[in-house]
Amino acid sequence: MRSMGVISHIKSMMEEYSSAEKKLADYIINNVEKIPTMTANELAESAGLSAPTVVRFSKKIGYQSLTDFKINISTELQTGIDEGFSDIQPNESFYSIKNKLGNNAQVAIRETVDVLKEEKIQEVVQSLEGAETVFLYGVGASSLVVEDIVQKWSRVGKPIIFEKDIHVLLPQLVSNETKKVLWLISNSGNTADVVAVGEIAKDLGIPVIALTQFGTNHLSRIADVVIQTSRPKEITNRSAATNSLLAQFVTIDIIFYLYMAKNEQLSEKVGKTRQAIKGYFESKL
Repeated sequence: MRSMGVISHIKSMMEEYSSAEKKLADYIINNVEKIPTMTANELAESAGLSAPTVVRFSKKIGYQSLTDFKINISTELQTGIDEGFSDIQPNESFYSIKNKLGNNAQVAIRETVDVLKEEKIQEVVQSLEGAETVFLYGVGASSLVVEDIVQKWSRVGKPIIFEKDIHVLLPQLVSNETKKVLWLISNSGNTADVVAVGEIAKDLGIPVIALTQFGTNHLSRIADVVIQTSRPKEITNRSAATNSLLAQFVTIDIIFYLYMAKNEQLSEKVGKTRQAIKGYFESKL
């Protein structure tokens, strides 16, 4: 998580903190320059909390230890805390909008690449390798990510089932007798229908993979394997969570290419499908 703005990251999770964690978060935000040189006991005493609370907090927000957390803050203080995000203001020029959005996209991708953990990606790959059928579900903008998954894994011959209507998906999920896994996509992790499908799958003993944002949410609590992206900022007057979508798309790419790397024969299948599609369009000329 080295490239992420530590303070920005802490602020993005405020709604998930306990009262003690909020107190600690406020102290860190208001005294960030002091943090790198403070011990757990000193930080706890200054915030009016216990040392174990301080250590648990650093791990909750994604760092391996308090030391790791302090190193990241120290690095940002030395290089200058630059979260890299720029909002779009009224009456901005084409070039300003273009440059800001381009930079924001790079920040979202970089932050997600930094927060992804190899062992979790490996777990997803193993779950997909072991499944005879993969069920997918996501609504709204997340359905775009689901369609990307369908397109990628279909080209390597993996049986994929995706239905936008939950009433069509559930009967298939329940009645399908192959070895299956359910892959759910929700940036917030609290989308009602997505969580409901996950809970039904858990009751049926079906393994659940979740792609969601960093932190604790309903989906992350019920999933067997959780892949968490960063929590990029979004343009105030956005029509969709563009940066969050970019974070999800790059995560899918990473999972897919690792899946391909572990199964070399799949490259031949991709080549064959590409040739078949090329041949089809050439025949129409």
